Amino acid sequence: MPSQSWNDVAVLGTGTLGAPMARNMASRGQSVRAWNRTAERARFLEGDGVQVYETPADAVRGAGVVLTMLSDAVAVKAVIEEAGALAAMEPNAIWLQQSTIGLEATERCCRLAVEAGVAFIDAPVLGTRGPAERGQLVVLASGPDDAIEACANVFEATARTVLRRGAAGGGTRLKLVINAWLLSLVEVLSESVAFSRAMDIDPEVFFDAIEQGGVSLPYVRLKGGAMVREEFPPDFTLHLARKDLALVLDAAASARLPLRIVETALRQFDRAIALGHGGDDYAATYFATRTQSS
Repeated sequence: MPSQSWNDVAVLGTGTLGAPMARNMASRGQSVRAWNRTAERARFLEGDGVQVYETPADAVRGAGVVLTMLSDAVAVKAVIEEAGALAAMEPNAIWLQQSTIGLEATERCCRLAVEAGVAFIDAPVLGTRGPAERGQLVVLASGPDDAIEACANVFEATARTVLRRGAAGGGTRLKLVINAWLLSLVEVLSESVAFSRAMDIDPEVFFDAIEQGGVSLPYVRLKGGAMVREEFPPDFTLHLARKDLALVLDAAASARLPLRIVETALRQFDRAIALGHGGDDYAATYFATRTQSS
């Protein structure tokens, strides 16, 4: 492996998470090049020392680590296969795949990497815009140990914790389980806030009561507060959360496991999106219940 190039990182996808990750790496002296589907949306990173390229293939040439942080499996396929990023990677480069794309797409990426002779790390993250800006993401890293260790500088700049999950695919499996819990939790919270109001109870009283009873979570104040204010600046959009719930159900179906609460949450996400809130934070699923009760 060309160890001298581990500080040379290409970031493909400079959206909500990719942009602050690129900036944080550059601030630590790493050589960072970037590509985004809409190049002008990445240009602001040039002020942080990031070199922006017009094509994915140009961005990855010479990079020891190629980090993909894209919206979904379709975008990963378009960039890696159709736009030629994989073919342009250096021999023995590391492909650090951090998008949430589900089991089937992750398995395909792993096969493609083997065929191309590059190491593949499946490493989705926990965290949204705020933690990404602070370099405080949690990485669920799975793949060859030596490749993960070679990405230490990337993780030190972007994450507070790296959880090792064995062979590639282990990170995605854990991310799906976490998403099943987290996104269903936000849906139940939205219904509890709406129900509290229907019972003529200030939701803040509800929040205080469950805190005193020891049955609350920090997320209640964060997302519940947004619901109370009905203000949803996107930390992670409802469209993307809906995509992640669908990936959970795909994986559950392959395991022949019905997840009825997740199915209900997906329907409510769809309803909120149909009401025009797809670009809002995913806590805006609240509108699906509030609208039905209004």
